[in-house]
Amino acid sequence: MPLTEDEKVKIRHHLGFLNVAEAMTFVLGTPAAVETQFLVEGAMNRVLESALVQVRRHVQILDTIEQQKIDDLELLAVTKVGEIEIRQDEQEALDRQYERWQASLANLLGIYPNPWDKRNGSGFNVPVMHG
Repeated sequence: MPLTEDEKVKIRHHLGFLNVAEAMTFVLGTPAAVETQFLVEGAMNRVLESALVQVRRHVQILDTIEQQKIDDLELLAVTKVGEIEIRQDEQEALDRQYERWQASLANLLGIYPNPWDKRNGSGFNVPVMHG
C-alpha cells in the first residue's frame, strides 16, 4: 500500500518541505515554482513497498520527539520541582535526536531535508544588492 496523503503531509513537515498546493517564490523579481519541492514528491511516490515499514517507523519516531518537545515546554519555566531536578538541555537533546531521525528519513527517501527549512534558525540568507 503506497503512502497515504496524511503520511505524505507528515513527511513533508518533518523534512521541512511545504504543504501547499503550488509553491511560488520570486527569483529576480519573477514568480517561480520552488524547485526543491519536486525532490520530496518524487521520492514519496517511488518508495519501495518493502521500505514502507521503515518510512512509517521514522515518521512515528519524529512525531514522538516533536510531541515530547511540546509536552515539556512548561519545564522551560522551572529548574527544580521538589527533589526533582529538571534537565536544562532537554530541548537541545531532543533537537539533536530529531535531526538524527530526520536525516535518517531523508536517507531512506534518497533526498536531503529542505535546506530552506526555517526551524532552529536554519535556512539560507541571500544578500540583496540595492542599486
